[in-house]
Amino acid sequence: MNQENYTEAMINGETAFSNENYALALEWFRKALEENPDDLQALARAGTVCVPLDRYEESFKYFQRVMELNPENGDNAFNLGNAYFFHGDFGKALELYADAEMKGVSEEARPRLYYQMALLCSVRQDVKAALANFRKYEETDKTGMAATDPDVISEKVKLYMMADDFDNAEKQAVKWIGVAPTDVRSYMVYFSLLMARRNYAKAGEILDNAEKYAELDEDNAFALKLERITMLSAMADVDSAHAQEHLQAAYDLAEAVQKEAPAARQNEITLTIAEICMKMQKYDEAIGIAEKLLPGASAKAAAVEHQEVAYEELSDDEIEQMASEDMQMIEEKIEAGEIDESIGGNVDVEYDEDGNPVRVYPDGMFDEEPAPAPAAESAPQQAANAQTPPSGYYDRLNFVLLSCYAAVEDYQKARQTAAGMKFSENVYYSYFARYTEAFSMKKLAEAGAGVTKEAAEKQYAETIAFFRSRMLQGGNNNYAVIFRARMYAETGKFAKAEEMANLLQMGEKEAVMAYINDCKKELETN
Repeated sequence: MNQENYTEAMINGETAFSNENYALALEWFRKALEENPDDLQALARAGTVCVPLDRYEESFKYFQRVMELNPENGDNAFNLGNAYFFHGDFGKALELYADAEMKGVSEEARPRLYYQMALLCSVRQDVKAALANFRKYEETDKTGMAATDPDVISEKVKLYMMADDFDNAEKQAVKWIGVAPTDVRSYMVYFSLLMARRNYAKAGEILDNAEKYAELDEDNAFALKLERITMLSAMADVDSAHAQEHLQAAYDLAEAVQKEAPAARQNEITLTIAEICMKMQKYDEAIGIAEKLLPGASAKAAAVEHQEVAYEELSDDEIEQMASEDMQMIEEKIEAGEIDESIGGNVDVEYDEDGNPVRVYPDGMFDEEPAPAPAAESAPQQAANAQTPPSGYYDRLNFVLLSCYAAVEDYQKARQTAAGMKFSENVYYSYFARYTEAFSMKKLAEAGAGVTKEAAEKQYAETIAFFRSRMLQGGNNNYAVIFRARMYAETGKFAKAEEMANLLQMGEKEAVMAYINDCKKELETN
């Protein structure tokens, strides 16, 4: 071995690595290995530098060779475990971390071992184990830096929130702001915790501090303003004496923000204004604003309305014939292998009040033809669609429309909106849509507007059965209880409605009981 060449190669490799020139660093470590193929340090450094280059297979080979040469050294197992961790093979990583701890690692590697094990536990949502490993990480870190590491603190905030330990989550959030006062994320996490606990006074202070001390880009600054609007709107829910004042302040701020918001965020702030109008009971204004956010909504509504009118004109015999043709079409698809004959086992089975099964199939399962592929977009269209709406945007939009349509008693549009929204991943929106769909059909039947009494009663039975099945699944499902109670009251089953209401906490129980009494009075009046 040429010692001079080896030493120069290692020094150059370390210099390139420290400057994040990983490809060049790997070249120099390979040159060191040409001089001494079994040099533990060169093998380990080559394995390490392969990770940020995504050359995992090569990294595994270097570290495995290190372990072959020095099998009892825990640091070597730890390094190989890290390579598997960053490769995404968490099972193999955990196996090697356990092996490293059993063999013993150096004082320098020990805190990093516990840190990695904490991350693994966090990935599999084992909150207690993750927090325990983070404590080990802090206790074994001789530098004292672990306790002030923003990444660790932010991870602990998440873990405490997962455990519903909001007191400790808040403590960590405050700590995060202390160690990273320019990081806007720390303020936003603390703000969210305060909002969840309805501590609006403190939440407002945190927004003020974020605007003063955090490093904000255009998106961050806009997000802070949206959060302030959200806070003002939420304050109206708990301060009824000044609700309109809070909502007006939210409305005024939203309009001001809209004037300076970038084009890509205009729809988002417009939706926020529609939500505020809804809470202010300015339903027509909210509808006018929200409908503009639905491209092609007018044409779609006209098509659905035409479909409803066509249905009105069908006789009972024609409807029966259509049902028979549907069943024949389904049987043909089963014979052709297009539909599994055991399809009923793959969908939810609900039960009505008499215990009769009601199967709920996804929309489109029995369509005769697949939906047409979307037309190719022009370059301007692609640019316009490049800005993806934030998560939950369309759920919020449909909720505004559905709530306002119901409030102004436009039950045709409410029914149409609810039909699509009931498959939302948001549980409350989904349940609200199912309830509103049934309620709208009831009102349309009463007005003789294209829905028969029998169809409305069937929809009620199936929707109540749906909520009942969700309750039977266990867990805290108050939404299902509330909507089920309302539907019993609306159909005159007051004893059952009160039975449901008694399952709720006092505040929710009082609200539901008040609704039941309103339904009783309405029945007496009619």
